This record gives sequence, structure tokens and C-alpha cells, in this order.
Amino acid sequence: MQSAQSTDCNPVDLYIWNGRLSKALLEDIAHVEVLLRNFISERLAKESSRDDWYNDDAKFHFNSSRGNRFENSIIEIERQIVRSGNTVTPGRVIADMSLGSWCFLLSGRLEQTVWKALRNPVNGGMPNYLLRKRATFERHVAMMRELRNRLSHQEHIVLSDLAQENQYLDDQYDNLCWVARSIEAKAADWIHSQSRVATLRGQRPKSRLRAGLQ
Repeated sequence: MQSAQSTDCNPVDLYIWNGRLSKALLEDIAHVEVLLRNFISERLAKESSRDDWYNDDAKFHFNSSRGNRFENSIIEIERQIVRSGNTVTPGRVIADMSLGSWCFLLSGRLEQTVWKALRNPVNGGMPNYLLRKRATFERHVAMMRELRNRLSHQEHIVLSDLAQENQYLDDQYDNLCWVARSIEAKAADWIHSQSRVATLRGQRPKSRLRAGLQ
């Protein structure tokens, strides 16, 4: 057989490689998350004409149904800022908002408020995302969040089938690039230039089967 299995590699070498690649992917995700955060925050601040746009429920209807989970998350962030001895400011609150919060802001229930504000050219619009379909954009961001959660919980990204592993990693990295490029092409290029992912993928431990065929 020509297909190499991950189980043919030294498990310790694979474990070390898995950890290093996971950290490199998390670095890229962090960059894209900051890009997403700044994009959404800037657009909503312009729409509401206030830096603490996250408190403008009258305009965006964050808490119109399913309880006040968004409001409660903001309250908890503010409490944590105070407990840490700092002054609550919009910048600190926004910086502490989770990726889950940004995903929430892209949900269908906020399409007529938040999404409308994001694509409004008066606020800066979405010149790099001509499709402007909320569900598509949300799906890509949700995929990024799922990868972040998987890596943060130390779930392995080594698969038993090498071809499937490569396809999975290709798809995940392409998705990160898609999100970044849909927001800002120059920023996407910078993130790609700083990424360690391609180099580390090239350093994947070779299986004994593959080594024997060379």
C-alpha cells in the first residue's frame, strides 16, 4: 500500500509535532480574531455613534430574545476588569470579549441590525466581501471557532489517515485565510507571512513505511 498511516510514526515525535503545529495554528487564529474584533467593533461604533456600542441594545437588539446572555457576558467582563484593579473602558471590554461573542453578533437573529451595520458603506462596509451573505460569513467564522476550541482543549489534529489529515489541515488553514481576506486583504497577507504553519507541516515526522519507500 502507498498510503502512510500516522500510527506508523514514532508516537512521541508525533505528539511533539502535534503540539507545535497546534500552537502555530492558535497564533494565526489569534491574529484573525483580532482582525475580526476590530472590524466588527469599528463598524458598530460608527453605526451607534458610541464607543460602548455593546450597550446600545435599543439599536442592535442584542437581548431581545433568549434571555440577556450577551448583556450578562458584558456585565461579567466589566466585573473581571474591576476585580483586576483596572478602570472599565470600552477598549478593555471589547478586548475581553470572547470569540463566542463575535460569533453571536454574526447570528441570524441579528441580521437586520448588526449585519446591516457591518455591510453599510457609510460605516466602512465590506469591500473585500462582495458576496455579503451573512450565513456564509458566519459559517466560516464558526469553523474557525471550532478549530480554536479543539486546539485549546488539546485535542489532537493527527489523523490515522495521512491524506485525510492533510485535507483537514488544508481546509482549516484555507478557512482562516478566507476570513482574514474577506475583512482586509493586506492584513491577510501579513498574517500569512508571519505564519509558522506551512514550515511545521513540512516537518511532520515521517512514517516508517514512507521512510522505507524513499
